[in-house]
Amino acid sequence: MPALFAVALRRAVLIAVALPVLLLAVVPDAHAQPTPFEGQRCDGDAGGGEPRRVEVLPLRGGFIDPPVVDQVGDVVDAAAANDAELIVLQYASRGGVSADLDRLLTMIDDSPVPVAVLVGPLGTQAQAAGAAALLWAAADVRAVAHDATVGPVEPADLADLGDTIDEAALLAPLVADAGADPGLTEALLGSSLTADELDAAGMVTMVAGGLEPLLVDLDGVAVATAAGKHTFDLPACDVEVRFHSLGLVRRMLHAATTGPFIYLLLVAGVGMLLFELFQPGFGVAGIAGIITAAIGAFGLTVLPVAWWAVALVLLGLGLFALDTAIAGFGPVTLLSTAAFAVGSVFFYRADALALSGWLIAATTATVFVFFVFVMTSLLRAQAGPEGVAVEDLVGRPGIVRSVLNPEGHVYIDGALWRARWTGDERRAKVGTPVRVHAVDGAVVLVEPFDSPASSAARASAQDTPDA
Repeated sequence: MPALFAVALRRAVLIAVALPVLLLAVVPDAHAQPTPFEGQRCDGDAGGGEPRRVEVLPLRGGFIDPPVVDQVGDVVDAAAANDAELIVLQYASRGGVSADLDRLLTMIDDSPVPVAVLVGPLGTQAQAAGAAALLWAAADVRAVAHDATVGPVEPADLADLGDTIDEAALLAPLVADAGADPGLTEALLGSSLTADELDAAGMVTMVAGGLEPLLVDLDGVAVATAAGKHTFDLPACDVEVRFHSLGLVRRMLHAATTGPFIYLLLVAGVGMLLFELFQPGFGVAGIAGIITAAIGAFGLTVLPVAWWAVALVLLGLGLFALDTAIAGFGPVTLLSTAAFAVGSVFFYRADALALSGWLIAATTATVFVFFVFVMTSLLRAQAGPEGVAVEDLVGRPGIVRSVLNPEGHVYIDGALWRARWTGDERRAKVGTPVRVHAVDGAVVLVEPFDSPASSAARASAQDTPDA
C-alpha cells in the first residue's frame, strides 16, 4: 500500500504542476475578440458610423514588472496601428519589480494615442503604489475609483533596495504637467492619498467606478497630451472595445514576481527532488521538481530576497531529509523545523513582499508532516517486513506493482519490495509476473517468471527434431 501511495503521490504532483499551466493556456491570449460598448442604449438608427476603437489592458493585481512593461508596449503599438481613440490601463498594483521605468514612462509620453489609467474598479479598494503610481501620474487621463488610493511612490521599484532611483525627479515633472499642487509631489512620495485628496490637489482627471462609466464620461472631454489638445469622440453606439491580456509566457513570468507563489514553488520543487532521492529510479516527481525549482530559482533573481534566509529554508529541507534517512526524530527535527520557519519569516527583504504568518505556519506544518510521517512510512515499507531477510527472496515469484524502468516495486509473499528489472525488454509493466534471481543490497533483482509447465514445454520443443 505505501508503494501505491508513492505512485499516487507522483501522479498528484504531476497534476498539481501541470494544472496551472493548462489553466494559463486556456486563458485568451493578447488580442481578444472586439466587444461592442453598451454604456447606454442605442435606439433606432443611432450609431452606425466608423467604430471608435478603445484598446484596454486590465491587470488583475500583481506588480509592474518586465512582462507587464512589454505588454503595455504591445498595446501602445496596436493602438497606433489601429488608429484607436484611446488606450485604457486598468489595474491595482502595490508597486514595481525590476521594471524599466524610463522605458515605461517614455512609451506613455510618446504614445500617439491618448492613454488613460484607471485605478479601480470601485469596490476593490484598489491601490497604485511605486511604479504603478508613477504610471498613473504619467497618463493623459488619470482616473481613480472613489475607494482607491494612489501612493506612496517610494520605493518605485521593490527590487531597487540600493536607492538608485530618484523618485522625486521622476514624479515632480509629472505633477507639474498635470497642473496639480506642487506640494503633491512630497505627499505622494511618502504616503497614499485618497481619490478626494488627489482631486482636491488637481491631479485627478476623472473619478470613475469602472471602465464603462469612464468611457461614457470621457465622451466630449478635452485633455492635454504630448501631441496637443485632444477631445475624445466616444459615442456609446460606435465604440469598439478590444481587451488585451498577457500571453502564456508573459503570464508565467509575471507570476514569478508573486512572493508567495515563488516561495511555494521553491519549497515544493526542492521537496520533490528530495522525495526522489528515497525512491527507486527517477520519475515524475523528479522531473516536476526540476521544473518547479527552476521557476522558483528564476523568481529569486527577480524579487529582493534575503539570501541568508533562502539558505536557511534550503538547509531546513535538507535537514528534514537527513532526519528521515537516519530516523533520528529528535534534535535534528527541531533544528530543521526552526531553520525552515526562521528562513521563511525573513525570506524577502521588502516589507510589501513579506509572507503572511498563516502561510508560513501552514507550509512549515506541511513540510514537517511530509518528511516525519509520510516519508518515514514509505521508507519503512521499502525496507520490507520485519523478520524477513532480502536474501531469502531469491527464487521467489512476484508481481510488478509499479513500472520497473528499470527500478520500481514488486509484490512478493504479501509484502512490497524495491526491485530492479534485468529482463531483455526495456521495462516491465504493472502486473508482470517476475522471479527474484539475485539481490543488490536492499534491492531485489528480477527477471521474467517462467512457470515449471512453460519451462518443460519450451525444453520439449527444443528437443523435438524438425519434421
